[in-house]
Amino acid sequence: MLVIHLVGIVNSSLGRWGFFAYLPGLFFLVPTIHLGRLRATLAIVVIGFSLDVQNNTFFGFHTIALMIFHLIGTEWVQIGQQGELIRPFLLQIMANLVIAMTWFILTYFLKEASSAWSPYRFCSDSVISILIFIPLCRWFPFFCEELLQLLGALGEQEQRSI
Repeated sequence: MLVIHLVGIVNSSLGRWGFFAYLPGLFFLVPTIHLGRLRATLAIVVIGFSLDVQNNTFFGFHTIALMIFHLIGTEWVQIGQQGELIRPFLLQIMANLVIAMTWFILTYFLKEASSAWSPYRFCSDSVISILIFIPLCRWFPFFCEELLQLLGALGEQEQRSI
């Protein structure tokens, strides 16, 4: 929740120059990896609704999108537990782009009056978002893991039991 609000503060600063960092793909993988199914689902629902409020989207849009990528991420975690090489940040980048494109298509073709995204603005915001997103998706899982350990929310070796 803290990072969601920090992204909002950064966006209010970037807004002066006409840019918007859209980073919903950052928030689904950490619960998938570090929390059990029920706790991960609850966390993603709360995160999704928070993103809906912050980004002024349809109620439940981010929750549904993040849950879909949570299910995909669960499969990636299973593959990783079998010893195959996975790149979680690639999944996060793809999720971020797919969620952004879905929202752009919904608002652009439905002629949503609140949409400020023209095709050119969408492209520039996507580039800015990816430039901000890449270092964040490397740092964010470690930050969350340390925070969960500090708060005692993780057991000795609690990893996702799928």
